[in-house]
Amino acid sequence: MPRRPVTSITDLEARIIDAALSLGDSLDAVAMPELARTAGLAVGTLYRVAPSKDALKNLVEQRVMARFEQAVFAPFPARLDLRSRLALILGRIALFAEQNQHAARYLASRGLKPGDMFVRAASGFARDGEAAGQLKPLGGAELAALIWGPLSAFTRLDVLTPQTLTRFEGALWDAVAA
Repeated sequence: MPRRPVTSITDLEARIIDAALSLGDSLDAVAMPELARTAGLAVGTLYRVAPSKDALKNLVEQRVMARFEQAVFAPFPARLDLRSRLALILGRIALFAEQNQHAARYLASRGLKPGDMFVRAASGFARDGEAAGQLKPLGGAELAALIWGPLSAFTRLDVLTPQTLTRFEGALWDAVAA
């Protein structure tokens, strides 16, 4: 009997992550056999890649956050003013959500954590803006929450459109500008 071709661990992880995200926002509600079926894998293969539900959650979180960070925090054009930087970040988040709907819904339900790159980037943005006299004094976590909260809601409600994004950008800038 011919052997099946060897699949790389990276490809297996990608299939598992895509299947997990397609099954809903909460990995707690996903049964491992159902996930294996959705990914087109044997249950044993799934358990070799993700030996527990916690390992699965960690794998999904790490890979989805890496995708998000790569898309959103790609290099910025030189010399952008703060408002243009904000618009660029919001546009990149919207594009990520459009191109990665399941991943965006997962992130929207996950929320932010203090060590997330998004929070660290918001801290730098807030610090730069306050130093330039363009932003009200805000901590990075506060600014991150002001951005993430509405964008998460727009994603969950499926109303993240270019028009919504434009209105949100204006309202956000009005709220944080000095």
